[in-house]
Amino acid sequence: MSSSAVPVKVEGASKKFRQGETIVEALKEVTLNVEEGEFLTVMGASGSGKSTLLHLIAGLTKPEAGRICINGEDITALSDRKLTMFRRRRIGIIFQSFNLIPTLTARENILLPATADGRLAEAEKALPTLLSRLALESRISHRPDALSGGEQQRVAIARALINQPSIVLADEPTGSLDSVNGQILCKLLRELCDKDGRTIILVTHEPSVAIWSKRIVVLKDGRIISNFETSTFKDSHSLASHYQGIVESDKNAVVAA
Repeated sequence: MSSSAVPVKVEGASKKFRQGETIVEALKEVTLNVEEGEFLTVMGASGSGKSTLLHLIAGLTKPEAGRICINGEDITALSDRKLTMFRRRRIGIIFQSFNLIPTLTARENILLPATADGRLAEAEKALPTLLSRLALESRISHRPDALSGGEQQRVAIARALINQPSIVLADEPTGSLDSVNGQILCKLLRELCDKDGRTIILVTHEPSVAIWSKRIVVLKDGRIISNFETSTFKDSHSLASHYQGIVESDKNAVVAA
């Protein structure tokens, strides 16, 4: 594996699902490169294929065609066991629903990936700095039902970061948060990119979230219809107008064809 390999490389990935008697093409020959230290957002309406793309990159599902390479490793060729080990050590995943274990304390939830990977001693040394950064020091002994939504999401982020992955994937991470905590989370993800050099891939349909990233790809009906930088937009409102224009333009092009 080359150390200079592109962190995330998606090559002609296609994915289908069966819904009753219908076959749904969730992704259609998608190709995408994400550079080291890049913060990329994948936007699209519900059903566009954005979460499916993230799940392929995470190795949670496999494509019918194409391949996914993470740090030069073709994860589509790995066995389930090797893929689980690879994901645990190289990729941090943040979900909308937090996925915390209710019977465990915040500390136990955070350390769970390190415990499973036999790296508990190393993780415990890194834990105080991580807790301080996420403002969780005083909440570490609490179980999820005693934490606010924002606190639960920060615990989930700490869990995703405890094994120090170079790649962080976030699937609609602000969906269960109010606007204030959502923006706090976005700022944190941007800091992980700018200060720590982590590669971030975030899925959302919200321009106010997407504006924090450096680049946006837009998915519609399982294919990429646009790819643009965020630096030219002064705020989320101008980005939202541009995004809507892309979607409408694509719709008109399909009708014309």
